[in-house]
Amino acid sequence: MMRTDGREQKPDWPSGDDAQWAAEFEFALALGHTPPDGLAEQVLEEARLTTAEAGLPAREVLGDPAAYADAVAAERIDEAHRSSVDVEGFAAGDRFTSSLLVAGAQVALFGVVLWASAGLWIPVGWPTGGAGLLLAVLVVLVTGVIPELRAAGRLRAGRVAMGCAAVLVVACAAGFTAIPRGPQVSVPAPSLFVVGALLGVLGWRVPAEPVGRWFRGRAVPAEAIRSDDEAWLARLSALLRGRHGMSAGSARRCVAEARDHLAASGGSAVGEFGDVEVYALRLSEGPGKSRRAARAEVLPTALFTVGMLWWGLDLVSDPQPASLWFWTKVVVLVVGVWAWATTAWSLWRKLRPGGTGSTGSTGGAGGGAGDLGAKG
Repeated sequence: MMRTDGREQKPDWPSGDDAQWAAEFEFALALGHTPPDGLAEQVLEEARLTTAEAGLPAREVLGDPAAYADAVAAERIDEAHRSSVDVEGFAAGDRFTSSLLVAGAQVALFGVVLWASAGLWIPVGWPTGGAGLLLAVLVVLVTGVIPELRAAGRLRAGRVAMGCAAVLVVACAAGFTAIPRGPQVSVPAPSLFVVGALLGVLGWRVPAEPVGRWFRGRAVPAEAIRSDDEAWLARLSALLRGRHGMSAGSARRCVAEARDHLAASGGSAVGEFGDVEVYALRLSEGPGKSRRAARAEVLPTALFTVGMLWWGLDLVSDPQPASLWFWTKVVVLVVGVWAWATTAWSLWRKLRPGGTGSTGSTGGAGGGAGDLGAKG
């Protein structure tokens, strides 16, 4: 999603209600449309000038902030930008930088847990220390690298990364449970706060755009796509499946229709359909898009469910009602269960037959290459 780094000059609004309108607009634009950097600030400055000239509140002049965000997105976010955004609304590079923030929060949380349970100084051996390091790498790999590879259309590399993640899971489990601890050293628990802060700063300060270029620039060379129809079609399939979350069958149907169209017209893929990323976007848009986005949330929700079950079992296996730490874990469990229930209910509504995300076909833009026709 869109991030700001605090360097942009925010408009000064004449009233608190106008400032609230601006905040709601910016949130709606970022959450629902993943705008390019700087667009929200530019639009807000224009809105401030418009309301100042009218001498009326922003809500009276510009209307509902969410509706205004929709209108701005429709008019000022072009297909080239929208084609770079994945089915869950993440732009190139945002997954990886967000994963560094998640890993930093995880390391800091471990510091809190260890400090509360073992004291200020914690014993660390090479198996547990190595497993902790690998666990942070696993978090970045699963929440950052693999989604970036899929969004780049690099499905084979994504499968290799998933295999590496499975190996890391086994290595972490062995390091924490099976391998003898051996010689140990004592380290202060707050040192994990420093490591977590460094990861968080890195995730916040590293610009997402060059990270995204690094992941996506290693896909099929642009020149090969422009000159080779089969390379263009293969890239179309990879984008539909990876970036836009289509099933393999739906992607195959779209590619087959595009190939039939090329055979009938005798033209080239670029000449008939244009840029492959924009064309993949057009095929992916339609009634099934929200359902595909919901399906992409199933695995993270399942992993979160496993985490909550483990947390609850750990809590009831050794209850210590006299301990402050016990009640802290109870509060965390209650909040986690509430978040899980909210997410699960939302997913069920989107995925059930007739739900909010199941309108129409799940295959694409209600048709395929033949329905969209040739470029221009």
